[in-house]
Formats: sequence, structure tokens, C-alpha cells
Amino acid sequence: MKTVFIYFCKFFVFPIINLFTKRIEGKENIPQEESFILASNHLNSFDQWFIANSLKERIKSLRFLAAMDSFAIFLQSGLMYYLAEAIVIDRKKADRGTILKKLIKSLKNKEIVVLFPEGDTNRGKKLLKGKTGVADLALRTNVPVIPFGMRRSKNPFLRIIEIGKPLYFPEEQKLMQQIGEKSEKYHSLLRRSTDEIMRKISRLCQKTYDY
Repeated sequence: MKTVFIYFCKFFVFPIINLFTKRIEGKENIPQEESFILASNHLNSFDQWFIANSLKERIKSLRFLAAMDSFAIFLQSGLMYYLAEAIVIDRKKADRGTILKKLIKSLKNKEIVVLFPEGDTNRGKKLLKGKTGVADLALRTNVPVIPFGMRRSKNPFLRIIEIGKPLYFPEEQKLMQQIGEKSEKYHSLLRRSTDEIMRKISRLCQKTYDY
């Protein structure tokens, strides 16, 4: 993130976010130096602020995946994306391979990639089916996935945040090398790995995952 944006967050945004955060559990599970993928459930458009506040010690390394595929989004969020140094994609034009290359480049630079595997905001009681991109990225890069769960407390204006232990996939990586990335078995492997990540998120945010 741009230095000016970091100071803006620390002195103006985070004090407000703290007022709406009941507690944060599991901060000891956040790697202090290495890159990782943070995979979170997605309540609403304020999630990015709660995540950034939870990882403020490493805020400079945070990279959110952000969609920029309409003029309306550009007007609403273009400046913020620039200041936050988000990984911007055009979902109408960019294919999966192009997006993965951008994310892999960030991870190689020891940055933190933040993904919402549900793919959209979800206020329901059940998690949406996880997109397999998070597992694809983890298997290709050998970096840990940190599951991240957010939920509302009894006071609906307050959030409880739980950060899970790092997830590694050594056996899945070995299997990936054997079967190849374009085989049908690889797609099944991604599905199983993604569902494992989603079940971890499910326990943290206390939403059921039925897939």
C-alpha cells in the first residue's frame, strides 16, 4: 500500500473499525515475514477494512484482488484501488491464467494476497460454494493459506474475527506434479482442496458449508 494510505488507515480508519470489532482471535497464526494467501468469508463491502485492521502490522504487504470492469467501479473505487495498490483485474477480459500470474508475482515478492473464495458478498447463514482459484494458487506457489472468519456478535454492529492456523498442501502438490494441471483429476484435486479451506473458514465464521 502507498505510504500515505497506510497512515490514513492507521490514524483515521482503524480507530473507527476498532469501535465495531468485539475481538480478534488467532493473531499469533499470522506469519510475520513470509508471503501467504488469506482466504476469508465475505459479509459485505467493509470486509477489506476489518481484514486490514487485523493485519495492520503487515499492512504494507497486503494486496487485495479487486475487480475493475466498469466505469462505475472506476469512479467509486479507482482512487482507493490505486492507493491500496490492489491487484486490479477486468473480469470480462482477463482469463484465469492471467489472474493467477498477477497473484503469483505478488506472492513471489513476499506479499499477502487476500481472496474471498465465495466470489461475492454473502449475508446468509451458509457459505457459498468456494471458487477453486484459491487452491490453484496455493498448489502452484507452495505458500500457506490462512483461513479467516468474520461473524457478527449478539450486537449486530460488532464483529468477531477469528484467524486460523496456516494450511499447507504438500501431498496435493506431489499429486499435482504427477497428474498435470490440465487433467480432469487436477480439477477434482482443486475441488477437494478448496472444500478443505472452506470448511476451515466455516468453523471460524460459524456458517455451515454444505459442499
